[in-house]
Amino acid sequence: DLVATGACNKFGVYLLLSDSRVYVGESSDLAKRLKQHRAGKDWWEKVILFTTSNDSLNRSDIDYLEYCLIEKAQKNGNLDSDNKSKGNKSNVDKFRKPELDQYLEEALFLVELIGIHIFSSNDSKGIRNISKLKKNNSKNNNQTDSLSIENKSQAIDYLVNNGIQIGKNVNYSKRQEKREDFWINPKTDMLTKDWELILNNQYEKKIILCRIPANSLSVEQNNPNRLYTRKDKTDIIDLNLNCESLIDRRSGIDFSQFLVSCFEY
Repeated sequence: DLVATGACNKFGVYLLLSDSRVYVGESSDLAKRLKQHRAGKDWWEKVILFTTSNDSLNRSDIDYLEYCLIEKAQKNGNLDSDNKSKGNKSNVDKFRKPELDQYLEEALFLVELIGIHIFSSNDSKGIRNISKLKKNNSKNNNQTDSLSIENKSQAIDYLVNNGIQIGKNVNYSKRQEKREDFWINPKTDMLTKDWELILNNQYEKKIILCRIPANSLSVEQNNPNRLYTRKDKTDIIDLNLNCESLIDRRSGIDFSQFLVSCFEY
């Protein structure tokens, strides 16, 4: 039962969902609010919570997130008629707003990945800019070749050209031949920094970008977010991420929680 989990005892925003409708709400006690909705609304079939593991959202944060979600739903005509509150965007600090915008963008991208398109614009099924690029390598306009990305620098250039800022701490991997894995070997000191993973599925023509916050993972034995190092080089992490799920085969850690962008080229 979701209400029984720790995620419900925090500040956050929630969505009540059916196939065509959404109710957006916010609360400092999500568990209590969901119990109230069980009695007061009978049309919703699913619920999604937007919160943080360390309960870092405050009242102005969730007011702003609620406002943005209601606005998006109203534009698409999917907002439930019971949604009277519109949230409050004016109280959020100007320095906090970019952080919340990024949080919301990443959250909605994950919502898209699990098949919920209620916030998508009518002319697009994606929350993010999913680009499909072609280049013409022939004078004959009828002959085109797909864009080829073969290495780290080409992948970074591609992302930058699509408006994505890339930091200094970057690891890159192509899909392994005849396998459904990305094999990456970051150094262990990378875990103490904000770092990025660029994953190139050259067979399906996809570039996946993950951003991992500093100290969110570890190689310490008793840490629940432990990654494993190579046996021959203990200062090198041994990552094998499944191409579809982004789950590391050794540790079982799901890297989709760090997903920022997925581009088709």
